[in-house]
Amino acid sequence: MSAFPSCILPSEHDPRQWSKWKRWAIALVIWNLIAPIGIASTFYSGVQGKIQEEFGTSNTLATLGVGLYNLGAVFGVLFGGPLSELYGRRPVYIISSICFVVFSFGSTRSPNITTLLICRAFMGPLGSPVFSIYGGSVTDLFTPEERGPVAALFTLVLQGAPTIGPVPSSFLRPFFPWRRLLDFITIWGGKIAESEGVVPDIKEINSSDKWTKALLTPITILCNEPIMIWTTLYHSFVFGLLFLLLEAYPYIYDTYYSMSREQAGLVFITPFTGNVLGVLVYFGFHRPLYEARQRRIQAESGGKSEIEPEAHLPGVLLASLLTPTGLFWLAFSAQPDIHHFFSIISGVPIGMGMILLQLSLFNYYIDLYPTMSASAIAANTAVRNIVVTIMPCAGVPLYTSLGIRNANLLLACISCMGLPTAVILYVFGRRLRAASRWAKQATDIGLLPQMSIEAAAPLLAQPPQNHYGGTHSSE
Repeated sequence: MSAFPSCILPSEHDPRQWSKWKRWAIALVIWNLIAPIGIASTFYSGVQGKIQEEFGTSNTLATLGVGLYNLGAVFGVLFGGPLSELYGRRPVYIISSICFVVFSFGSTRSPNITTLLICRAFMGPLGSPVFSIYGGSVTDLFTPEERGPVAALFTLVLQGAPTIGPVPSSFLRPFFPWRRLLDFITIWGGKIAESEGVVPDIKEINSSDKWTKALLTPITILCNEPIMIWTTLYHSFVFGLLFLLLEAYPYIYDTYYSMSREQAGLVFITPFTGNVLGVLVYFGFHRPLYEARQRRIQAESGGKSEIEPEAHLPGVLLASLLTPTGLFWLAFSAQPDIHHFFSIISGVPIGMGMILLQLSLFNYYIDLYPTMSASAIAANTAVRNIVVTIMPCAGVPLYTSLGIRNANLLLACISCMGLPTAVILYVFGRRLRAASRWAKQATDIGLLPQMSIEAAAPLLAQPPQNHYGGTHSSE
């Protein structure tokens, strides 16, 4: 049984006592709410060429449709948590999705590029609050023992949705106007907004300093923790590769293989395949090994010792090998005299590295900062969104100035920096934690990691503090 049981309330008020069918139905509603907001960030890229043609604008200006969306998400994620604690999660879900749909609809009816970019800039901050509150909803619905499949599903949508985003829009672009394709996101988000009445309303306890903590604590921990600084910078670079490739793939495959932008967009099938394989490796191999080791340590110590946060770092080590492998593969296989199939397949290890890094690193944060993991993850997410605001605009200038092979080699060499960082953390992690103000120390007892989660949905790993209808219960 979970160490953090649901509070004792009548079954009609306690989500964990509802039928499995009802709980999964609600989880799928939340999943479907996140999916269009996640995919919208890169779905735009598949129709960007048509937008440039219609408005007669440059590639750099049109690319801002991706960058501004991601920049806005920085603020939405930070404000989502405090808003849910002040007003409850259901109002945030409903208002966020309605505002997202309104500005998504506005983007499809934009008469010029300025209006389109403004609508995209508002879609990010108004839609992204759901990313910081869905984890609490799923935690309230499922016990830690039940969350494995749910965590895998949410992990795939968080990393996989932006990865697969360019594929459907690129595939359908020759057959439909770009406005009709963007309407797909609007309709998807609108239908889910109508279903949000099934999501239980969980209202947190108000706190006068909630906003201060939510906004300042992530900045404080990021600026004062060397572990956070280096891991966040590396993770931001790797995550940003996805958005840089939005522009790099069309440039590479047009230059060497005369592919259209929509044909190049289909290349993202391979990074998405890597995402799926990465989830399978993590949940099928790494997680069972971690849990077995956790049980063995507790059995041998009689419950007095616990597994250390560094046990999550093998996943980071593997990711820091896979990502540069894929980039070096791309650098040497993307040649006019080599069939494009070989360079396309390089996306598989890149996609695996991206999702394994996120899964392992977020669980590392959860065990490393047991009382501040939400702030650590918020800091990481904010920096990543700032980086991916810039990366799409840097893609074409980078490749035109350095050349395709040299640009790929540069990215591959930078990605190699993750390996020594992971090794240092794995070998000297205990010493680094001893010098930290907030990290869990080796002598801590009773703060058992809830391995839990798995992930990209890091909040699912937090010990649930159940608040049903304003009723507070804590262990």
